[in-house]
Amino acid sequence: MNPTASSLLARLEQGCIALARRIAVVAVIGMLVLSLLTIVDVSLRYFFSTPIIGLDEATQLIMAVIVSASLPIGIATRNHVAIDFFRRPIGPRYQAALEAVGGALVLGMMVVLTLRFGAYADRLMLRQSATPIIALPVAPFWWGVTAMLAVCAAMQAIIFLNQLAKALDREGGGWLLSGTLIVVPSILATMVLYGAVLQFGTTLTPVTLAALAFAAMWMPIVIMIPVGIAMAYAGLAGASVLVGFSPTINTVVLQSAGFLSSLNLVVLPLFLMKGGFATAAGLSSDAYRLAHALFARRRGGLAIATIGSCAAFGAVTGSSLATAATIGTIALPEMRRRGYSVQLATGCVAAGGTLGSLIPPSGIMVIYAVLTETSIGKIFVAAILPALLATLLYILTVSVYVRVKPDAAGPVERVPMREVFRAILNSWGVVALFGAVIGGIYAGVFTATEAGAVGGGFAFLFALGRGRLKGDAFWRVIGDVARNTALIYLLLFGAVAFSFFIGVTQLPQLLVAFIKTQDLAPLAVICLLLLIYLVLGFFMDPITTMFVTVPVVGPLVVSLGYDPIWWGIVTIAAVEVGLIHPPFGLNAFIIKGVAGEDVTIGTIFRGIIPFLAADFVKLALLILFPFFALWLPSTMK
Repeated sequence: MNPTASSLLARLEQGCIALARRIAVVAVIGMLVLSLLTIVDVSLRYFFSTPIIGLDEATQLIMAVIVSASLPIGIATRNHVAIDFFRRPIGPRYQAALEAVGGALVLGMMVVLTLRFGAYADRLMLRQSATPIIALPVAPFWWGVTAMLAVCAAMQAIIFLNQLAKALDREGGGWLLSGTLIVVPSILATMVLYGAVLQFGTTLTPVTLAALAFAAMWMPIVIMIPVGIAMAYAGLAGASVLVGFSPTINTVVLQSAGFLSSLNLVVLPLFLMKGGFATAAGLSSDAYRLAHALFARRRGGLAIATIGSCAAFGAVTGSSLATAATIGTIALPEMRRRGYSVQLATGCVAAGGTLGSLIPPSGIMVIYAVLTETSIGKIFVAAILPALLATLLYILTVSVYVRVKPDAAGPVERVPMREVFRAILNSWGVVALFGAVIGGIYAGVFTATEAGAVGGGFAFLFALGRGRLKGDAFWRVIGDVARNTALIYLLLFGAVAFSFFIGVTQLPQLLVAFIKTQDLAPLAVICLLLLIYLVLGFFMDPITTMFVTVPVVGPLVVSLGYDPIWWGIVTIAAVEVGLIHPPFGLNAFIIKGVAGEDVTIGTIFRGIIPFLAADFVKLALLILFPFFALWLPSTMK
């Protein structure tokens, strides 16, 4: 391509990023304002029985626009979930070509969403739809969503042209033979699979069609096509064969609109905001100092303190990866400086990081609750005892580890009592934030959605009061919140399409019927499902695993007589194991980046092995004794 044209495309893409950042700032500030208003609303309702009339209705519609305004930053920064099995073997030439293919598919999806959401907004405007309590017109908000999707489509068009230019200009590079052996068969197989779905779908049984669609979804994923895009196209193709394209896309748009304005799912970006401001406030350091003061007198105390601080920090962030990365930067240098073995140090941080999603409130719990239509508040409360169990098992693992290998731990420290008291006093923010969110839900003071807003508002006020939002810190938090929100919702659009297809095939019901004919014990089915989750953990992150599996697995487990709340906790515990077991545990690679070049990934995985044994014990206890997950929810108001 002409160098001038390439330079122009590069400048246009940089302009897209700059514009997307400005839109993201407005979106997250709007989210923050809604959080502070919710705190006022909860206070007025609790103390004076005079809530702000219609706030819930307005929040639903405003959050739909806010979430859609977060999408441009995800598009502009190419922030998609993709699984790069073959990035290195195929080389830069094929990588650039596949990125261009993925870019074209993303562009197609954004154009379709823009057109269909515009039609949806037009229908609402013609009907003069309004909210039931305060008669707020609905159509303007959905026109706002449509406008943001149109911005995404325009940005993606520029990105695709840039990707195409780079693919055409790419010279040599990479292993040509291996790239050809991987990419060409994968593309041909994908074309054959889609051809079979579209040509013969109506003549196939639902199970066969579903199997073909699953294959048509996985083949593009293998060659680094974004997961959400692969799910969307496979779902649309399969459902279109069965019920027609127009009914399929209309239903998908309606369901997507429902998710955008869902008071249940809206808690997800609010908790992302809470975690961002909590991190900026320095609560990770507070949690670590408290844990260190409490456990330093024990053998292996610094490793135990690391587990404890991961649990405390996970309670305010709700993210495993963020917990591992943040606590790792604090704990690893301290443990190595004080004589701890690299294996123990890295293993306990990687394993402790998984507590970030198991300790409520966490985003993955929200996703499970929304996909299964269960109570978010009950999921949060149900996770408390399993999280404590996991934390205790990790601490026990450290204690056994340092007894078997005394040289793995540094010397015991004597922390003065005044330091202990000082650490307790300084950590009040961690306790207060966790107590406000979970305590308010448990006591029935506010809903899970309001808890997300209250948590986000308090985390912001805490960071502001500490003076931690000066300079670019505030803008950095806003950027992270918007990008993570965009990543999840871009994945969600694909999951909606694929879930609709699964529902049309009635695959869950057929699977339930098949399992019943096999006369398998329910416990055997549960163990088989857990094995599948552990295998998926080899190459999929937990959020993707949940989106792909829960629509199929959830109805099956409920049909066996199990409680969906209990299964949610077991599922989350199982997918979190995938973050640390080899060969692709994401937490291990996060720790590799934090630990430095002198620590190999093999060393980290060897350090993780004892904690994996603790995870298997945890899963066994949760399965054999559902009490751990079901007792606390049964006591809720």
